[in-house]
Amino acid sequence: MLAGKAVVRRFDQAVLKLTGDDALSWLHSITSQNIKNLKPGDSTETLVLSPTGHIEHQIKVLAFEGGLYLIVNVEKVEALTKWLTIMRFRSKVELSQTDLEVWGAFQDLDLADLVWVDGFDSEPKGSVRYAQAVESFPYREYLMSSGSLPELQEAGMLAFEALRIAAGRPEITDVDEKSLPHEFDWLASAVHMSKGCYRGQETVAKVHNLGHPPRRLVLLNLEVGDTVANPGEEIGYQGRVIGKVLAGALHFEAGSLALGLVNRNTPYLDLEVCGMTASQKVLVPADAGKAANLPRPSAFKLSGKK
Repeated sequence: MLAGKAVVRRFDQAVLKLTGDDALSWLHSITSQNIKNLKPGDSTETLVLSPTGHIEHQIKVLAFEGGLYLIVNVEKVEALTKWLTIMRFRSKVELSQTDLEVWGAFQDLDLADLVWVDGFDSEPKGSVRYAQAVESFPYREYLMSSGSLPELQEAGMLAFEALRIAAGRPEITDVDEKSLPHEFDWLASAVHMSKGCYRGQETVAKVHNLGHPPRRLVLLNLEVGDTVANPGEEIGYQGRVIGKVLAGALHFEAGSLALGLVNRNTPYLDLEVCGMTASQKVLVPADAGKAANLPRPSAFKLSGKK
């Protein structure tokens, strides 16, 4: 895949089509990313957040003449479609399902005209990145008519998982009911920090400017290279449970890798997974957030008491 000789069929994703005069401005107003200025061929990523700022949906957005294609997780399609329909009100938009298939690649291949380009490793536009450095992740997704097979070798999802884990690239399958974008460094590619109001914006701003995300994303390398860590397995430190595994896979060079979410104050030391030592690479630092660099208001000031 990295050499451009294989592609991966993303059976886990479906494609919705959003059209109408208000398509761009409407999706812009209810999700976390700046979408209203997209031009045909542009791609980005946006999140649907709860009123308290927790991640509910990940949407990969590809603009075309007349609307947007929305690439979403198959298991989330029904819930997302229902929510978008409820939020339509009087906006001039139409949402429909398509039979387009999603094929992932790591090279610029001549497969289809509709190409979503992942911007996770790009310089943030209108946002911030917490990580001091980010691994290259030249991933893209081609939208193809059902039954149109690329003339390339087909790789499996485990190979893709290993590559995206190695790059620290989060997906919606990694989140739980408490997940905040800050914990995954997802502000960099999916949250615009100066756009207008949207659901969950207050929490996004407060955590970034005044606080710290309670958990942080780490990349783990297990000492036994043929052991795969499964989602939900406990991550330990000195006999205490300090986090959980989000995804695991076998990388063709690095061996057994896993993404984990650990408590913010976890030391930058080796951790324990599956009863063995796992070296830790910090993806989101413990001091992420608190961008305003100001002391928090004390309780008596908030209450108005002297």
